[in-house]
Amino acid sequence: MSIRLIYASSEQDANLRYWSRMWIYDPFLAFEAEGRRYAISNALEIDEMRRNSGFDEVLLASDFTAQDNPKIPDLIQCIGEKFPHHEFLLPQNFPAYLILKLQERGIKFSVTEGEFLPERSIKSAAEVAQIRKACEITARAFAHVRSMLANATIVGEFLYDHGEVLTSERIRSAIEKICFEGGALARGTIVACGQEAAFPHNRGSGKVRANEFIVVDIFPRLIESGYHGDMTRTFLKGQPSKEQQKMYQAVLDVQNLAIANLHAGKTAREIHKNNVQAFEDMGYASTHRTGFFHSTGHGVGLELHEHPFLGDCDHIFQVGEVVTIEPGLYYPQAGGVRIEDVFMVGSHGPERLSEFPYDWIL
Repeated sequence: MSIRLIYASSEQDANLRYWSRMWIYDPFLAFEAEGRRYAISNALEIDEMRRNSGFDEVLLASDFTAQDNPKIPDLIQCIGEKFPHHEFLLPQNFPAYLILKLQERGIKFSVTEGEFLPERSIKSAAEVAQIRKACEITARAFAHVRSMLANATIVGEFLYDHGEVLTSERIRSAIEKICFEGGALARGTIVACGQEAAFPHNRGSGKVRANEFIVVDIFPRLIESGYHGDMTRTFLKGQPSKEQQKMYQAVLDVQNLAIANLHAGKTAREIHKNNVQAFEDMGYASTHRTGFFHSTGHGVGLELHEHPFLGDCDHIFQVGEVVTIEPGLYYPQAGGVRIEDVFMVGSHGPERLSEFPYDWIL
């Protein structure tokens, strides 16, 4: 039998946050053995953890050993003695220095090759509600962005807002403010215009241009619970060319195709390859740097990118999994288009968790 063991802070480690259901900012030991979850706390945190955490038992180091100020390897060894005939199972991000200490002491362990807590991929109703809340905050931010762009004036090739040139930085700052007021932190927000939009994770900078694609990707994290939202919309202020209209419609069509295919029992590879083929059939060839060259989507929850991934892999979707669907097209001279929403795999098909209109010409 295995003892699943974590040493981290729940503020930084999503698995520990999942177990603890509260923010603990200093690292601590937590483990699961024989169907029960335990935490070893310090005296400062123990009362709060016993009242509010998700652990079955919250203990002090003195409950395991009579040593004064035992080190973490000492405590791990004591856990092993309390549960003999068990081997420790560690996550891939377990601290390397502790692994070396376990090896020195001859303590048996293995490092998981897959997901450390695979049960995280099936979201509870409470988790889905948190993701939906994060998406609602995201939608408020998008409403503000659309208003900024709609009310902007075109002077030459650039956009102006209240007499000042509109920049990616100004839009990003407005997004961060809206999300914070709603109870979420928006970090790394993408507001990329023109050629910058042809690189999917380019955050964007400088003046926003008229008649060019503007990719806006907002993925806030709720301050209280830690769950994420994730949506992308592509806008254009001015008059799009026929090629821009065709490119946008292709991405929207492929997103709709992927949504229709997102059902329990379907494989990620099947859905993703159908999307790649659809783009090719419309004349949008891809290389490793142009066209549609990333996965169709990814799981979202306590981490922005988590299991399951909707790409060229063998995963079979199950009811209760939550994923983004975000096809895109990227060509340096044309810019980029990406449209992204969040869905839960329901018993009767996909259930949309994010809502915002697709009108894009402003």
